[in-house]
Amino acid sequence: MRRWNWLALVVVAALLLAGCGGGSDGSSPATAGAREPTAAPEPATAPDSDSADTEDAGDSASVDGGSEQGSAADSEASEEASDSAADGAEQIGGADSGKADGGVVELTATARGVTADTITLGVAITDVTVFADVGDILARYQPLVDATNAAGGINGRRVEIITEQWDIIDQTAFEAACVALTEDNEVFLVLGFLISGWGNIFCYTDLNETIVINTADLDQQDLAVSDGRLITTRPYQFGSLLAGLELLRPELEGARVVIYGASVDGRIEMAEELLRGFGAEILEVTRQQIGGEDLIAAESEIGIHVERWRTHDPEWVINVDGAVGGVLHGLERAGQTDWNIVTPANDVATNTALGADLSVFSNLIATGEPGVDELAAQRLYGIPECFETINEATGQGLGTSTEGEDAESGTAVEVCASWDIFVALATAAGPELTPESFLQAGYDLGHFPMTGSPSGSLTPDKPWVSNAQPALFVYDAELDAFVPR
Repeated sequence: MRRWNWLALVVVAALLLAGCGGGSDGSSPATAGAREPTAAPEPATAPDSDSADTEDAGDSASVDGGSEQGSAADSEASEEASDSAADGAEQIGGADSGKADGGVVELTATARGVTADTITLGVAITDVTVFADVGDILARYQPLVDATNAAGGINGRRVEIITEQWDIIDQTAFEAACVALTEDNEVFLVLGFLISGWGNIFCYTDLNETIVINTADLDQQDLAVSDGRLITTRPYQFGSLLAGLELLRPELEGARVVIYGASVDGRIEMAEELLRGFGAEILEVTRQQIGGEDLIAAESEIGIHVERWRTHDPEWVINVDGAVGGVLHGLERAGQTDWNIVTPANDVATNTALGADLSVFSNLIATGEPGVDELAAQRLYGIPECFETINEATGQGLGTSTEGEDAESGTAVEVCASWDIFVALATAAGPELTPESFLQAGYDLGHFPMTGSPSGSLTPDKPWVSNAQPALFVYDAELDAFVPR
């Protein structure tokens, strides 16, 4: 188990990806599968996989115009697949309901969690409400399950879910949830809200060889040890930060920079190498030493760091990871609010997690993807349909002006996005559903609709699915929100 990071880092990890949507320069691909989650493109209508892989292999956090056209084509295929699935809804569970190549296939048990009649999934949720109100995440999955089953299931099999949730400060509960899902209930895969750096992802992907589709931020290390079984909805947070620094390159060339973070997986070193390549003058590289188990000591440590930075008089403070809110609060207490500050989270809740007043900073820049509220207002990428499906079943009021809407809406979009990924890949895998056929279907599928993103795609070198373009944001005090820079 790795050392505790700042508890605020937990919120950073949980909310960065939860608070992001897709790019804002394209049109929505139909409903992105939210209202009719089974509307995944069939393999026969998917774009050419070779061309899709070529697009994604270069800039994995973005897509060009061709991908938007592919997304639109997939959307039309999705509508046709949905209509076909709805016509066969009465056949769910039947011995001859699986169809492939226009013929009738007798469904059988093909893998752990896959019988002739059902696909059993696990839903694993880290409860972070002690730090931020992200809403009832568990309740959002069942409406999507019900919609999928009502529309015909997955190639004739009904989907069932088994849920596990634990308090984030109860570390022993992580392993118990993993054992319950993978060993006791033998689920096919896990849809997760699993925080990086806590050891629980390794339990799923390595010890129990179970695929995880995760909606929270991850360390590169988590991806490296997953043997390809870890899929994420968005690029891991540091990947978005690096893309943001590239966008800031003209301003960072020759600038006086301090780098701060709590990373133990090489992020600090990678950021330093990138910035030196820009010609930036690195005044200091500061690594957080005290974890979130002692907030008083941790705040004191940040105060010492800030005082030392003051002697260097930097122009930029680049927060690689660590306690975003803690760093800002420390800078505020020290009166150092005129430096240019880069934060790896573009939502207010994360940056104010430890009480910082964002309005006092003159140039607070965030990296990431366009926010959920912006995309929902433009009715892009299936977000309104996602909210409607969940609201009708749960009454959560997503997409309204309720307190905490930013965090709640963000995590809801990620639930729909993860469900889109499962449906698209499982449908494309066909009746012979196995972990291997599931992953291979993702690699072969090309672009497919995904809530909150102009499209989704998966390759062995790109385990995150979103194809949204990276962007920069600045804090707007009047709106109390991060807006495009």
